Amino acid sequence: MKFLKTLLIVTGTLLILLAIGSIFAPAMTRNRGSEMAMALDNVNPWVKTETVYANTTAQPIKHFIGGGGEDEYTYVLQTYNRQGKSRKLTFDVQWKLKPHRYLKIETKGQNVETWEAVEQEKVPSSVQQNLMMS
Repeated sequence: MKFLKTLLIVTGTLLILLAIGSIFAPAMTRNRGSEMAMALDNVNPWVKTETVYANTTAQPIKHFIGGGGEDEYTYVLQTYNRQGKSRKLTFDVQWKLKPHRYLKIETKGQNVETWEAVEQEKVPSSVQQNLMMS
């Protein structure tokens, strides 16, 4: 009986620590381009999907050959959401991005879910101002 009580206390404590950790994890993974940050954000229920925008003025920071033999490029882009909150995102693409274009990126924390090129008119005006200054 004492073993069961100890087991319940230990399990309860671990669950509480896990919940607290998942609440504070987004602050620790923000602006980090590591695979670990992306994986943590991807499974964390407290991290919500959001749309951010970027321009493609940055050069790739890395070029490598992917698993299927294709060229891949790693970019680090300064992004902004509709409220003007900024975040750096790191992601891989299979071709060089054309310069002076706008991207609409769906993210879950540091994890890029989808991205697409959009016309300037589709970028919120508050975001356009931030992108021009960065």
